[in-house]
Amino acid sequence: MFFSLAWLSLTLSLGVWWWILGFRQAKTISEISISQERQLELNRVNRMLQLEGSFFLSMLTLGGVTLAVLSYRDHKRSKLIADFFSTVTHEMKTPIASLQLQIEVLLEATTNPELKRKLEKIWKENQRIESQMGNAFYLASLMQGESLFLETLSLQELKESYSHHEPDLIWDVSIPLQKKVHLDRKAFFAMLKNLTDNAKRHGKANQIKLSIFQVKNQICFLLEDNGSGFQGNKKHLTLPFLRHSKTSGSGIGLYIVKKLMEKMKGKLEFPNSSYGFQVKLSLNEVT
Repeated sequence: MFFSLAWLSLTLSLGVWWWILGFRQAKTISEISISQERQLELNRVNRMLQLEGSFFLSMLTLGGVTLAVLSYRDHKRSKLIADFFSTVTHEMKTPIASLQLQIEVLLEATTNPELKRKLEKIWKENQRIESQMGNAFYLASLMQGESLFLETLSLQELKESYSHHEPDLIWDVSIPLQKKVHLDRKAFFAMLKNLTDNAKRHGKANQIKLSIFQVKNQICFLLEDNGSGFQGNKKHLTLPFLRHSKTSGSGIGLYIVKKLMEKMKGKLEFPNSSYGFQVKLSLNEVT
């Protein structure tokens, strides 16, 4: 919207300047002592410049106003979609969490193997819905340009907090846990959850390791799995709504991870590996 208005102001200013300059030049020439026939010709050219200039400015104004109106409508539509995503995801968080808790209670209470198997399947599907709702929430936040809640946390705090979310994750920390990074804890946990879910669902991995090490002034988080890996161009992995195979996802998850890392001044990479799949997240160390 801002750029369309700026473009309209600039082009109109140039058009008016050209129009005035043309009139001045025509007036200056007409004041020169010349024959009557030449004077009539100059008057005709002057009228032509006035008509053509007026038409040009009218079309320029009409086009600029149309562009501004369409930009404003598109901005309102995008905001409406983003607000819808934010509202829906916020309203559904409570029932999904409640359903998750009830399933876990039933899983602990039941002794029937068949019922337990069905409950575990429901639990996994509910987890998948929760993950997708989280993606929708962050996608809406990114569309609205909302800022993250950045804080300085130690690796020890991150490990202790996230271990409850992913108890099966293998940790391999080769640097002191007292080292600190600047990030949004909730967003970072959502990224890790997104990546581990992708490894399990699309790569069929049953073992995921998180290695934490340091390269110069950056703290690196390397997720490695023993799944089927990825066959294709890794440059296209962060493109949204691009399916690489029949079993692949929408690509929204990795797109969100990339954008969130950029907001945290970090970097997302996909190193080459001889087996499985690897994702590397790099953040600046806080000294």
